[in-house]
Amino acid sequence: MQPPVQMALSVNSSDLTEVDTILDRAITAGDPLIASEYGNQLSNSMTLKGVALAKLFLGMRDSWPLFRSSGIDEDFADFVDAHMFVTGRTADKYADMYKAIFVNKEVPLVIREQLQYKPIKTLLLLTAAVREGSLTEEQLADVIILDHNRVRDVVREARGEATNSRTAVYARLVQREHSKYPKGTIVVFGGDDGFEVLGMVNLNPVTEPARKFLERMKNTLHLEDIR
Repeated sequence: MQPPVQMALSVNSSDLTEVDTILDRAITAGDPLIASEYGNQLSNSMTLKGVALAKLFLGMRDSWPLFRSSGIDEDFADFVDAHMFVTGRTADKYADMYKAIFVNKEVPLVIREQLQYKPIKTLLLLTAAVREGSLTEEQLADVIILDHNRVRDVVREARGEATNSRTAVYARLVQREHSKYPKGTIVVFGGDDGFEVLGMVNLNPVTEPARKFLERMKNTLHLEDIR
């Protein structure tokens, strides 16, 4: 049985610095188990320092090509499924949240610092809205003091029709081997039309400019891995 992962203790700078230390140690050794064991220590307690775990997951996921080059055959999500107390899907959600909120320079630093004290389940509500730029600075400041249900109301109001599954349009990029779509496929979902394959992307560009442009495109279009 997996331990509960929704409640969150507040984090401080030393917690997040420790995550950096663990990630550096894992990358240097080429061994993601070092990071996973630390993550399990976080998630095995009664309450979870969720922001620290989210930062750990993002660091692991971003560093996965380095672990691959060290001989790790599994992809990130499968590794988490096999070695950690949360699912790979949950790890991706945590990583997406940390990237959208705490790595996002569009969110003022003072607000990012205060949002670290919010429960992880509340922060997960913010991922899409913050990534899309749907929330104003004033709304983000309100989120700091609002409870979970009121934060949900703010997000719904800010995103408007985007919260309606019949009108929302979004795309996903297949970034790992998948049973239905080849790696590199862009699939667009939305409304009553279901989905359509839009095209293919080379996920292994050779030149540095091409690699940078690929990352910029993924960030701009919010091209997360398909589930």
